[in-house]
Amino acid sequence: MSSTMAKMMFIAAGYAVSSSGLVVINKWAVMKWPYSSTLTFTQLTASWLLAFIIGTIGIVKVDKLDWGKIKAFSPACLIFFVVLACNMKLLQYANVDTFIVLRSLVPLATCFVERVTIGTPLPGPKVLACLVLIVIGAVGYVQADREFSLTAYTWGFAYVFTMVIDTVLVKRVVTKVELTPWGLVLYNNLIASVLYPFFAMATGEASQIPVALAELLAPGSESALAVGASCVFGIAISYFGLNARKALTATAFSVLGVVCKFATVLVNVSVWDHHASPVGIFWLLVCISGGILYQQAMKNASFTPAKPEAEPVKYDPVDTEANAADAAETKDRD
Repeated sequence: MSSTMAKMMFIAAGYAVSSSGLVVINKWAVMKWPYSSTLTFTQLTASWLLAFIIGTIGIVKVDKLDWGKIKAFSPACLIFFVVLACNMKLLQYANVDTFIVLRSLVPLATCFVERVTIGTPLPGPKVLACLVLIVIGAVGYVQADREFSLTAYTWGFAYVFTMVIDTVLVKRVVTKVELTPWGLVLYNNLIASVLYPFFAMATGEASQIPVALAELLAPGSESALAVGASCVFGIAISYFGLNARKALTATAFSVLGVVCKFATVLVNVSVWDHHASPVGIFWLLVCISGGILYQQAMKNASFTPAKPEAEPVKYDPVDTEANAADAAETKDRD
């Protein structure tokens, strides 16, 4: 086996493990340490500190902080923090399966928001049919959800809303800022972490910080193990996600993403009882299947022009794993 092939296999395997396990690990962490905003801040800090350290000692090239780039990149980073914080809040009140179902709704919401806000043409009937299949799966899942909670779904829809904003509006800002892969990790996580105090105060978590730290630093604390694991997986998805996009073809990356979705469901069902009922899992698989068909349909999608005089705009599909490894450098911390 050549060294190039061995490296590709290592990167693919690393991405598969970190991507499929991240959501489950985050759920475990927020169960053991129910301070979701602080957990998000801890993950962000671990990521940007690592990027800064390895850049400073010369292991990899990391962009130096530049005020112009900070200003240009700040909107993307601040929305990124809100997305992650809503993600963690959702996992705090719901199971992993609910998260996956709600995440599957993002392409449909993005499609219509882009149509309304920037005039992006609607996709053809086949693509819309795939998106409708996702919605059918989501509705079926909600009906079968034995742990239905208004609080969970409130945070869930907040997560979907902020994900759409991130995809439609902010991602266009990110593409205009030239940064190295680990420079993106540094800027994204460092700037995003600035929003933590405001979010912690808004959710009432700021007053719980002393208790949270005491639990985390207690001898033999399970919280420390869970939080540490979530940080490791967060950093891993940063590295393997970025490198997988570079090392693998688009088709290979897409197939790997599909495998990761099913692996997440399998891991979640295998390790504990915090998962949906068999009926709920069936509807979850319907959502995932709709997402797979959506990706296939997008490859040869035809579009319905919004206006005859409008300038054609390339439709930007949302893929769970690709988005997690893109501007958000994790994605799917999700």
